[in-house]
Amino acid sequence: MPKEISFTIRYTGGKADESLLDLYDAAASMHGLAKALGITSHALVNDGAVRHRADSIPNVKFYLHPPKKGSFIELVTIVFDDPAVQVIGSTVLVAAFWDFINFTWRKSTGRDATLTEHSTKKIVQKNDLFIQEIEHALEKPLQLIHRPIQNDRNIKIEIKRPRSGTVLKFNQKTYDYVMSQSEAEDLENVLGNVTKYNNLSGIGRFYDDHLARTISFHSHKDLTDEEKQILSWSLHASNQDNRSGKILLRIDVIKSNSGHIKRYIIKNVGKNDIPQRNIG
Repeated sequence: MPKEISFTIRYTGGKADESLLDLYDAAASMHGLAKALGITSHALVNDGAVRHRADSIPNVKFYLHPPKKGSFIELVTIVFDDPAVQVIGSTVLVAAFWDFINFTWRKSTGRDATLTEHSTKKIVQKNDLFIQEIEHALEKPLQLIHRPIQNDRNIKIEIKRPRSGTVLKFNQKTYDYVMSQSEAEDLENVLGNVTKYNNLSGIGRFYDDHLARTISFHSHKDLTDEEKQILSWSLHASNQDNRSGKILLRIDVIKSNSGHIKRYIIKNVGKNDIPQRNIG
């Protein structure tokens, strides 16, 4: 039996208080909302599988209702059909959906979040890099959702459940987190070791000795097979002894508008005792 979930997205502040939004900004925000919902819903009903394109999801439909008169509020309905309903369970699907949305979207906008539902905890626990993968997939859709704030920083965006109130808020602070600085910082001889790594996606986590903390990373598309093997070697060596597996990286540092390090793009890899190759 189909399961229906409804919520409103509300824009307030600035021009939105006059029930107006720039047409292109509003269209971009709705497009970003559709993509973010698609990516998150797909991961929820497909055991945590993250994909970047979510234009159409089998057994899940998204509907936009006419705006409410006198305010800039849009009503959105999501309909889960079988077998998507059966994957999570009809009685827990609504709770799992909101738990997953709250967790993934808060994490992707630089905020703390914890899962409360057993079904969603199982999904995340199966993949050590799920958070990094979903954050990467949601980055552009969330940038689009925030588009009205780009041109009017007084605007705030709220996701509200019927009878439950506000689930998520977006504002100029979350905008500055999801948007990246246009110029990446190029660093050489960054010493540390890999703590998590998926050689298929190229996504992982790296402990930076200088910063004394772990940073998410993406592998550059031009990494050689030998360099990818060194990343794997670092992971396995450091798992056996946290003083082992040290490597040197050349990276681009991707930072948010607010200066937060979002991730490293690894462009060159070498063992601590092996000179790095020159790259452009």
